[in-house]
Amino acid sequence: MTPSQSLQVEAKPWHLVKTKWEGISEPYQQYWYQTVGYMLGALLDSAGYSYESQTSILHQFANLVTPYLGVAPWSELPRWESFMTDDNTPIELSWDFHTGADQPTIRYSIEPIGADAGTGTNQYNEGTAAAFKQALFKAYPDIETALLNHFEACFNGSWADRNPEGHCSTFFWAFDLNEKTITNKAYFFPGVVAHATHRSKLIVIADAITSAPGCRIGMQIPLHIYIDFVYQHPGLEPEIDMLALDLVPLEKARLKIYFRERRTDFGSVKETMSLGGRIQGPEFETGMKRLTRLWDALTGMHNKPDDIPLPYKDHRTAGILYNVEFRMNAETPKVKIYIPVRHYAKNDQQIIKVLKEFLTEQVGQRQDLRTAPVSAESYSRCLGNLFDTKALAGGLGVHTYIGCSIQRGGDLRLVSYINPQLGKMNSKVPFASPEMRTNGEKLPN
Repeated sequence: MTPSQSLQVEAKPWHLVKTKWEGISEPYQQYWYQTVGYMLGALLDSAGYSYESQTSILHQFANLVTPYLGVAPWSELPRWESFMTDDNTPIELSWDFHTGADQPTIRYSIEPIGADAGTGTNQYNEGTAAAFKQALFKAYPDIETALLNHFEACFNGSWADRNPEGHCSTFFWAFDLNEKTITNKAYFFPGVVAHATHRSKLIVIADAITSAPGCRIGMQIPLHIYIDFVYQHPGLEPEIDMLALDLVPLEKARLKIYFRERRTDFGSVKETMSLGGRIQGPEFETGMKRLTRLWDALTGMHNKPDDIPLPYKDHRTAGILYNVEFRMNAETPKVKIYIPVRHYAKNDQQIIKVLKEFLTEQVGQRQDLRTAPVSAESYSRCLGNLFDTKALAGGLGVHTYIGCSIQRGGDLRLVSYINPQLGKMNSKVPFASPEMRTNGEKLPN
């Protein structure tokens, strides 16, 4: 019996934690754990996490995270319009395949949201992020906070009126869930400060980075390579979304600027991934050839010239999302692309099929890994157990992005980002009736 099959019968760590937390009187917390918590448990199980790790991670989710996900969809209170996902779900799950043969890593990102967020008493969700971090640091006092404190001071603020961003989110938090450790990540939106000070978001972020402890010299070179690329392409006008940092010791720190381009032709992808030719070499060229195959398979652009754009989509998250990564004392930045399959793929089942075929081929090309298990097999089974087959084959929305970065040897590291769309869940999941999943009714106790 495979991990996914055994979980379909009984998700033991999830049930164990559920039993312990059934005493929670707050119905919204119960809702988030019994739904998204179940999906998180399914991913952990299918990815091969140990029983102990699954239980520990789910305890953390139930205890520290569910109080800060806002109201349940069935609530009559106003629902905070989180920028985390296109349908405002405040949590996004992800499955990091790495390059296909290693054990995958499960991660998730949240926007801390108060139950009163968006109401007359707390229109802009103020105070919730601080309360969430206080609870987290109390539980995990060894988290590195030096850079976090600096960037909090740089980006501190909230919207006082209608803003030009198209959303009111100002802060995200993420967890990379390794077998024995959890890496915390923080995400800051510079729009509030940029709007208030009449500066561009890129300048606001650059000023914050160059004034950060230890970063002025250590990250100056890769940062200026990216800034030089932007300034030498005045018509490009990338839309800066946010700055991310890992809460790790400074010498291991990564800072990432997330930006969106409305250009969707693959020629523009090549230009951005190379930062206008500033990133190059045999490994990069190999990686771009593989990215071309993956892009064509996901978007249906086989045999199309590189200057042909994807079909036009009039949406805030249309276009192509990237991040540019700066590591301490690195000479060049690294670019990662997020292919927005939510807008441009055929359906979710096709995305699963493409990932499985691509990773199987990539692993098979390595002499030392031809017989290694490919985690895409487990991923395919897991999503097949979680979601209704017709829903996966009939539309989009479960997958939001496929993240791709070029690794040593030219292999692609792939990450699948998942919106936990409860209305598309398989009827065999144990937490609720079909009526609740489709109509948003309250979960039974």
